Amino acid sequence: MAETAAKAAFLGDLVVAFKEHIHTDVLVKPGDDGPALPAHKAVLAARSTVLRNMLDSDECKVSEGDSIILPDLKYEELKPLVEFLYSGELNTAYKHIRALYLAADKYDIPYLQERCRHHLISELSSRNVLDVLELASIPSDTVLKDAALDLIVKRMEEVVVPMKYETFARRNPDLSVEITRAYLRETNATNKLYHGASSPFPHDGYMF
Repeated sequence: MAETAAKAAFLGDLVVAFKEHIHTDVLVKPGDDGPALPAHKAVLAARSTVLRNMLDSDECKVSEGDSIILPDLKYEELKPLVEFLYSGELNTAYKHIRALYLAADKYDIPYLQERCRHHLISELSSRNVLDVLELASIPSDTVLKDAALDLIVKRMEEVVVPMKYETFARRNPDLSVEITRAYLRETNATNKLYHGASSPFPHDGYMF
């Protein structure tokens, strides 16, 4: 309990330091025209080995005002990422989760990827499950992929009948095969369970 309280207090101090720009020593710039975010090199380096290497690079050291650019993130995506590095809390709209999930993989921030994965799984539906399955294949995330496949199998008709599936299948033939295999495995398992439990005939080797 004491350790948890100390951690909470530590993170709380970091949030205050971030919001009030206390002793910030680096600017983190988005890939769009949004404003740069003041941050602390020590915090960025502690949370991400990739960011640490970027901060240690000669390019960062000679840049104006000590800055790094994360070109794959827009300002509205970069802001919750930097806030997460300080607080450990993911506070953003669902539409930004994909970008943060990929950023977590690219910049080696496992805890952020875990939180994004949890959010994606909790919001899985017939409408977005193909997008999530495709997303999970980028970093080969088996946990997220299995969750998506499980929902697809349960709602097969809702997912594969709409025209969207044809576009998905043309773009992702390997994932389409995985969907088919997962569905067949589930169907076979269900049939075995059903017939094994309800068959009135003894298994004596005779065929009628």
